[in-house]
Amino acid sequence: MSEKTGEQECHWSSKVLYLNVQWQEDRYKVQGVYGNSQTTRVAMAKMRPQIVIVGAGIAGLSAAVELTKAGFTDVTGLEAMDRPGGRAHTVTALGIENLELGATWLHGDKDNSLYNLAQQNKLLRDSEVKVHPAGDKFYTEQGDQVDLDFVLDFWSKLDDITDQAYKGGPKDNRESFKSVGEFVDHMFSTKLLHPLDSEGITNQKKLMLTWYKKFATIDNGCDSLYDISLSEMSKYKELDGEANIPIPKGYGALVQVLVNMLPLNSIQYKKPVKVVQWNRESDDHKFPVCVHCEDGSTYSASHVIITVSLGYLKLNHHTLFEPPLPQDKVDAISSLGFGTVNKIFLRFPRPPLQEPFSCMQLFWDEDKEDEKEVEEQTWFKQITGFHTLERFPEVLYAWIGGKAAEYMESLSNTEVGKACTQILREFTGKADIPDAVEVLCSRWHSNPYICGAYTNVPVGCKAEASDVLAEPLPGCDKCHVKEKSLQVLFAGEATITPYITTTHGAFSSGKREAIKLIDLYRCKH
Repeated sequence: MSEKTGEQECHWSSKVLYLNVQWQEDRYKVQGVYGNSQTTRVAMAKMRPQIVIVGAGIAGLSAAVELTKAGFTDVTGLEAMDRPGGRAHTVTALGIENLELGATWLHGDKDNSLYNLAQQNKLLRDSEVKVHPAGDKFYTEQGDQVDLDFVLDFWSKLDDITDQAYKGGPKDNRESFKSVGEFVDHMFSTKLLHPLDSEGITNQKKLMLTWYKKFATIDNGCDSLYDISLSEMSKYKELDGEANIPIPKGYGALVQVLVNMLPLNSIQYKKPVKVVQWNRESDDHKFPVCVHCEDGSTYSASHVIITVSLGYLKLNHHTLFEPPLPQDKVDAISSLGFGTVNKIFLRFPRPPLQEPFSCMQLFWDEDKEDEKEVEEQTWFKQITGFHTLERFPEVLYAWIGGKAAEYMESLSNTEVGKACTQILREFTGKADIPDAVEVLCSRWHSNPYICGAYTNVPVGCKAEASDVLAEPLPGCDKCHVKEKSLQVLFAGEATITPYITTTHGAFSSGKREAIKLIDLYRCKH
């Protein structure tokens, strides 16, 4: 869901009122009210709970800020990489500031706490989406342009079908289709193909369906729409308002806002965690968790919030936790899907086409989306098109998803650039398009601390697996010693069923786990 659509802000307990925190010289003053805040601070002063947050992405930063605002003084973030933000990564490259290698948009401006934070910090003043008046151009592999009116009309009909799919399909025959791909194919053949269509029109519709489904695999962070559960799609909730809201200064600016709300040095970078020992016996019963980092350092903790990606958990959960995670949580990690989406940026010595355009969309002849192996000769066929950057007509970028995106990571930037330039020449019929002089590719699958892009719900999996993943270890009702409850908590976009894939989902999940700890200490007194 290409950070797909947005989160409906979780409605926290009415007892929770936010604090305003002002940091001065590594100290802070708490201004405002949090329930009976004096009682909460007294409890924390006596007990001094030590909280470790593993990961400094949006979820981890959100949790740290919420705890800090509530007056917790011993909050430490451990980030494996050398920067905050996780899958939100803004860079300066190709002579351009604020290129987004990861998260690109805010989704929905209604009841979206992350959008509100960006707006409060004046990061959205020029955030309206600007579309070049020339609009999109649609090309076939033979170099022919497809009529724009036909494309836009048929595109809206495909949107109607996918809207039905995202609502779980028609209730009367929902059980007839297991996957979104099956449902879309059925609706296409029965509703959008007509006996009176000419051979040319039928072919154009089929080419466009293939293109559209590739778009959808990127949107859903999956290898194929045939992998995605139709019945579970309705569990996802969109926020109202603008669907794709860019941040002019990049997501990095929003990440920095969160970092600035924390004490200096509260986040430790280049600190990959090796093992989290929980439910352990120790001389000090207040610290039942111990976090061991790969560099040999250790952190005793009252509570640990795990905010690593689902992709990382899939590969490492069996060694990351001691004792191992309960079977129901292991099953949730295994059953949820986690796909790869990457971006390719190309800078040319001059605009590759003389005529202006906002996006060049590609209607490939062959559909390789259902193949399990991506061959060297076909990986680039998963590129749906090339987009221009506002004010930089010499720079194009493309999205690529699934197994093809994983294969692309095995190639050098030069190899990727040559393939993309050849695509442009073939589809436009312009052999004089120059070679790209600079190429930049994101490589999320091979990043050992990310291992992909975002979560999906495959056929055979229930969306509620995210709720299971979010359950703390042990919960308050499962531990007879209250000081040992909520030892390990989980946050991140994979842990919030209605808003998986989204940054606002990650943001809300971090708040959710912080509030569990805030309530725990408030309830003790």
